[in-house]
Amino acid sequence: MRKFSRVLLVGLCSAFASMASIAADTGTDAKAMKKEADATYKASKKQADANYDMAKSNCKQMSGDAQKSCMADAKAKYEKMEADAKATHEKAEADANAAMKKQ
Repeated sequence: MRKFSRVLLVGLCSAFASMASIAADTGTDAKAMKKEADATYKASKKQADANYDMAKSNCKQMSGDAQKSCMADAKAKYEKMEADAKATHEKAEADANAAMKKQ
């Protein structure tokens, strides 16, 4: 799951970086960039929720300290994915706002 999360994050970062460069180079509508950033953020949140739900269900099969540790690890990973999605979204919105000012 960690490898998948990193691949997802790298993909999202490169997508936002390319959106910013396209907007700067071709004058793409900044509102469309914001809309795409919002959609990507929502998708990232849904993915984080799905990963968290899956991890929690795997943890429920355990017991005692192993279960507690598993749940804490799952929550930490979820919070990290959420924070990464938020940071990426904020960066994309800042890029869209910068593009809007250039237009």
